[in-house]
Amino acid sequence: MNSVTPIKYDKKTKKRWGICLIVSGVIIFIYILLLLVDAYLFASKGKNPFPDNPLLMIFISLFFSVSNLTFPIFVISLLLSIDSSVYLRRLGKNHFEVPEDKRVYNKDLAQVPRTEKVENVYSRDSLIAGLLFLVGYVAFVAIDIYYVVKWTRLGESDSIALFIFMMLAHLFFIIFAVISYRQKDNEKYIDETDVREYGDFRKKRFSLMSAIVVLVITSAISTFGVSMAFTMTKYIYKSRNGHYDKTVDDFKAGATMTVASNDLVGERWSDRITNTDKGENLSPELSFDKVEGADYYYVYMVDETANNWVHWVATDVKVEELSTGANKKEYRDSPEFKYIGPYPPEGDGDHVYTIYVYAMKANPGRDREMEFDEPSLSGDYMYYDYLSISKVGDPNEYGNVIAYGYISGTYSR
Repeated sequence: MNSVTPIKYDKKTKKRWGICLIVSGVIIFIYILLLLVDAYLFASKGKNPFPDNPLLMIFISLFFSVSNLTFPIFVISLLLSIDSSVYLRRLGKNHFEVPEDKRVYNKDLAQVPRTEKVENVYSRDSLIAGLLFLVGYVAFVAIDIYYVVKWTRLGESDSIALFIFMMLAHLFFIIFAVISYRQKDNEKYIDETDVREYGDFRKKRFSLMSAIVVLVITSAISTFGVSMAFTMTKYIYKSRNGHYDKTVDDFKAGATMTVASNDLVGERWSDRITNTDKGENLSPELSFDKVEGADYYYVYMVDETANNWVHWVATDVKVEELSTGANKKEYRDSPEFKYIGPYPPEGDGDHVYTIYVYAMKANPGRDREMEFDEPSLSGDYMYYDYLSISKVGDPNEYGNVIAYGYISGTYSR
């Protein structure tokens, strides 16, 4: 009988894809190596590692362009090299002579010499593929549940709609699992390395390699979708609780703590707190409300006129009153208490110096080195981006600052 089973790969095809894989891999390796050298020399010496030669620069630019196109070629070559290797090995296990060139046999598998006939040796692959898709579905459902629990707990009820959408989208895994599982039926399906003759209406089952490729692509799409859902919900959450579309004046308007200082006379700071020829560089006297549940208070003083130049950072204050010059008295040896008084440029007019006091539940974490005596965050950004986050990273849970207040005054010389 005549065969209707084409030969998918031969040794020559496998070899070509192998060469493609090696060449593209070498190009990508050189590309990455050049990038690493470039980054290292720029970081260490601050100069271009390549000579200032127009022709050489054109060649390097062309090489980089070709390298970018090489990445998909590398991936395709890798997949086809693996697929061809698996196919030829299975031909051998099915007692076929592995063809050097399929054109010798008119690309017809029935014409390839064979020592013994076997069939449906790999029907178990359909069961394995179905289980893999099922595992993928369970994994993404677990992520979906984590997503909705996390964001509904933080008050984002809109996340429920995205959760339902993701659950429906991930049903594709179940569909592929059912399709794969059904293909284990030998009466309806046959391996791609088996000869199907005329009159045989059985369909070719997906190979395990094909199923894995589909699984990887589906997982990549699902991962992108889940990532977008997390990012979108995080942005909405921060837009409602964070600093997006708000100003420092909006932030100050929400203050609930009363902060006072005897070193603020009228609207001007006393000379003695300054780091000038008139001052003594003493931290201001400060008093503020006691907040129930606060473990400690965070004091932060900035020159708002000079791009939030930091003058005072006290990260571990346990009391509600600080005397004038606490930086030179009870806190003189504390690394958590840093102060340098106002010293605006002469003739620069009034500078606004604001002291923020944050009542804290817990330490926000030490992943950020706090700037001092240099420009840094405004009072609202310090609150939203650092202090009020209970756990730095993911999730960004607001609520670490129970209350806050501020006091402002000017100074000039």
